[in-house]
Amino acid sequence: MINKKQYFLIIVFLIFPILILPTQKKIIYSGMSYLPKTLDPAQAWDDTSFFFTVNIFDTLVKINQKTFKIEPSLATSWEKKENGKTWILKLRKGVIFHDGSDFNSDSVVFSFKRQMDKTFKYRYYDFPMFNEIFENIKDVKKIDQYTVVFYLKKPFYPFLSTLTCSGASIVSPSGVKKYKEKFHKNPIGTGPFILKKWEENKQLTLKANPKYWGGKPEIDEFINIINPNIETLHNLFQKKKIDILFTFSISKLMGLKNLKWVNIDYFPTFSTNFIAFNFNNKYLRNKNIRKAFCHLWDKKTLKYVFQNTYFSMDSIIPQGMLGYSKKTVKESFSISKAKELIKKEKLPLKISFNFLLENSSMLTLQLISLYSKNLKKVGIELKIHNVPGKEYLERIKKGDYDLTISGWIADYPDTSSIIKPLFSEKLQKQGFSNLSLCGNKEILKDLDLASNTKSLKKRDELYRKINRIINEDVLCIPIFQDKEIVIYNNEKIKMIYISPLGNITFFDIKKR
Repeated sequence: MINKKQYFLIIVFLIFPILILPTQKKIIYSGMSYLPKTLDPAQAWDDTSFFFTVNIFDTLVKINQKTFKIEPSLATSWEKKENGKTWILKLRKGVIFHDGSDFNSDSVVFSFKRQMDKTFKYRYYDFPMFNEIFENIKDVKKIDQYTVVFYLKKPFYPFLSTLTCSGASIVSPSGVKKYKEKFHKNPIGTGPFILKKWEENKQLTLKANPKYWGGKPEIDEFINIINPNIETLHNLFQKKKIDILFTFSISKLMGLKNLKWVNIDYFPTFSTNFIAFNFNNKYLRNKNIRKAFCHLWDKKTLKYVFQNTYFSMDSIIPQGMLGYSKKTVKESFSISKAKELIKKEKLPLKISFNFLLENSSMLTLQLISLYSKNLKKVGIELKIHNVPGKEYLERIKKGDYDLTISGWIADYPDTSSIIKPLFSEKLQKQGFSNLSLCGNKEILKDLDLASNTKSLKKRDELYRKINRIINEDVLCIPIFQDKEIVIYNNEKIKMIYISPLGNITFFDIKKR
């Protein structure tokens, strides 16, 4: 028997049918001035590309961004044998790629083989970083559908850490086979976000992966507005049309700090930036001449130009990494000491050197211009060339420069990830100016020894020794360690975290 209350509800539902309103999408808008060069994680070696690939792809293991301990990801467990020469990994079951294909041992072997083997059938372009990071891998094989084994040439202490870097991301074999040389524009991984749309020089949109093994992301879409005009990005942010500002004007930073709805967070990264010498220049092969150049670098100019957006460096190894030491200090600023060294080495009067920059901002130009004024006081003319990226790479490859600003950010949280690329002749030939032409064999020997040493104390001693040699021989001039600065609307976003590796995971962004 229907009572009066039930009868009333039936009448209401008949007269007023239930309206199912669509759930409002949670969309985050961000602004940046640079395009990613590629969305193939194995091909990426620029910060902007990493920014996106870490959200589209997963690696076998991951780093806890706060504790820096290795944690499971696409692999759930691992064990090492033969004193670390063999690593067996058990894989996560039930994971699917964005294109619906299954993740399994075959996809892991495929992801590494296409980088390792130049004759691999599905290799469509080169991977510049693989040999630098994974040169110790002899082979990777499938044991069963969800077990793989890595064979190393020799024990390598940070091996698990290397499996957390972008180049170790697992790609969809069917996606690579479908898109071939265009895979870098059509990335397919297992990560929390899927590429939805990429409009060159305009916008790049990622959408949430509803079938992500780690759970559906809180944010439905992440829309990145790409505009080289920083002023335009600032205006969009101030009008609240974008929520996060990754590219900013230092001159407007103070004004933004005064707005109650704005948060500005600073995250130091494991990075190093330095003035690199071309050791093929006969004058720059002279240690005392390099020391004079070092005496003419005034770190106060860094704060003057960039305010507090960078950390000044005295060590090539950044703070927070094994081998860093406050006691290892480069030559202090001194015009008089520089003059003495130049006089001693009989450097020709009114000599000039070419300083090469890559698409640098007005602030970087100002920084080097101030440096050139110090050089002028001792009779050295610095000719500054600010050139497009393609021309920069070609000139570095050819050795058509004397000095340049160069830098590196760690791919994984181990000092080997910072130091090894700085002594790679292969990277130098690919257009990355480093210290490899200095010819110091002792450093190469100690680098190899450090990578194969299990004891943290001994590894720390070896990296401190390398750090000391770099400073004492003035193989470069360390100038700054990066800070990742993120500006965001705190009315829409509760928290953003950027790791010391420069990664920001959209999955962890918390909305209001």
